[in-house]
Amino acid sequence: MSVFHERLFADQVAWVTGGGSGIGAGIAVALARHGARVALTGRKAEKLESTAARIRASGGDCLVAP
Repeated sequence: MSVFHERLFADQVAWVTGGGSGIGAGIAVALARHGARVALTGRKAEKLESTAARIRASGGDCLVAP
């Protein structure tokens, strides 16, 4: 449940640094849930891919750039 409109970030791209875990991953998932296409960067490719898989599994669009 969210107080924000479901497609708040439709047609927007969000670049999330540190998106592999913690707050960065949570922000990336939330942005994707609200329609943003997400680009993830960080130090550990395997963690980034894990977050990207979560986003893609829920129907989101995600690019990983370690």
